[in-house]
Amino acid sequence: MPGNERVLSPAQVLAFFAVLCLVYVFPIVHADYAYVDDNWRALLQAQDAWRNQGRILLEWLYKMLTFSQATINIFPLPLLISIFALALAMSRLTFWLFPRPGITSCLVILPVLCNPFFLGNLTYQYDGPGMVLAQVAVIYAITCRIEPRAVRGLLVALLIAATLSLYQLTISLFIGLSIVEFVRGIKDKVALRALLVVLVERVVQLVAGGLIYFFSAYQLAVDTRGSRLPFDQQWLEVVWQKFCFSMQMLGVLGASAGTVLTVALLLGAGAGFMMLMTNICQIHGRPAGKLGVALLYLLSLVALAWSVPGMMLFLSEPNLEARNFIGFSAVLLLLFYLNHQLLGRIWPGLRWLLLMPTLFMFTFSYAYGQVIIAKKELESAMAYYIANDLVSRTELRGVNTYTYLRAPGDGNWLPRGHGAMTHMPLLRYILSGSNSVLHAQFLPRLGINNVIGGEPAVFDRLVAQGDVGEPLVDNKFYSIYVSGAQGFIVMKPIQDDENYNHNWPRVP
Repeated sequence: MPGNERVLSPAQVLAFFAVLCLVYVFPIVHADYAYVDDNWRALLQAQDAWRNQGRILLEWLYKMLTFSQATINIFPLPLLISIFALALAMSRLTFWLFPRPGITSCLVILPVLCNPFFLGNLTYQYDGPGMVLAQVAVIYAITCRIEPRAVRGLLVALLIAATLSLYQLTISLFIGLSIVEFVRGIKDKVALRALLVVLVERVVQLVAGGLIYFFSAYQLAVDTRGSRLPFDQQWLEVVWQKFCFSMQMLGVLGASAGTVLTVALLLGAGAGFMMLMTNICQIHGRPAGKLGVALLYLLSLVALAWSVPGMMLFLSEPNLEARNFIGFSAVLLLLFYLNHQLLGRIWPGLRWLLLMPTLFMFTFSYAYGQVIIAKKELESAMAYYIANDLVSRTELRGVNTYTYLRAPGDGNWLPRGHGAMTHMPLLRYILSGSNSVLHAQFLPRLGINNVIGGEPAVFDRLVAQGDVGEPLVDNKFYSIYVSGAQGFIVMKPIQDDENYNHNWPRVP
């Protein structure tokens, strides 16, 4: 290792990642927040949901961990197990990328977990551990060195199929790390033929893994949520709009990190990219082959940008959530790697500057932890307001079933988190627009067992027919109606100013 940075042993690298990974996810474990799907999964409302989405390995994982046929909530145990498995995989990835790693080499690998967009994935108490294990499978696929080549190809294909059976979108990370592998080959001045052979090998492995998945776990999928985007006149326009939106969200991340840090990281990576490109002239091979590799090297940036939204570009799902951007982990890793190479060329001690973007990633995680705690407190208060009305009012206690109607629009009105989400705007996006103020499945925590989720169409039809009178409860956040033996809890859109400080007089 050049400079005065001490070379770490495999045990030291593993300890480094185990400690920092646990520190990184601590805010999520501490918050213990039921995110989006977690409330209804904890009530065991659809235990075959993962199977129906072609993610059978996640169902098997929970059956194994709970020693039962039910998806019992045992958070945070699955997350802690998967995080340790990821620490092992990241240790392996470190020695794959750096033969003699030091602390700054380990910092380059941290974005595999510390991708700010991935915080949304980690927040899922049920799905999160499976998403982490999908990353583990990808890393072992990339770093597999078993000989002969045919055996290695089969094993990698099986790992890719396992990745898809845990969380399909994680395949973007495999593509991104394959690009990092290609850039590393340019840095090491690997012969042209060997570079191209590795690229072809990765493509074959990806196709073979996809076929294994298609003829196995995918055959169980019946959920149309991941259906293909119709190939019509609007196809290209929709794909382009999704891609532009994903790039805008990367801009929001840059705004959250600050202009100085973002520009410095991008300029350093750009200079490092051009510096390594000069190695192509020194690679053994024909001039035409060098030109082709140079073209592939430039196109790798396009492929890397595409891998951020990944398959979501071509699916009919209209919403791009932060959790879809798993491929950005590889982008961050490459940015760190290029800066690491450039700074090491100038003076090895400068590599410690990578501590700055690393510190931001941890700061962002802890800020996010405070935001989801604030969201949890607000949801608990909303649920308490409703529960208090249902159990204290005589005219409401006799209703058999209440249908809960969520408010239209974004449910992330959060006064306590306004300051953080203003200065770190990516926090609001990661919180997810589909994460409404309150879910009906939250109310059993307060002893209310007769509230179910519903659609506004039934309520609107009853209103139009005159079967619904004035609300028996009408307050700032919701109204409660009763029609015969059926009740409706209708949440209201919140129009209030989220910024608490606006109510304070300005000091001259």
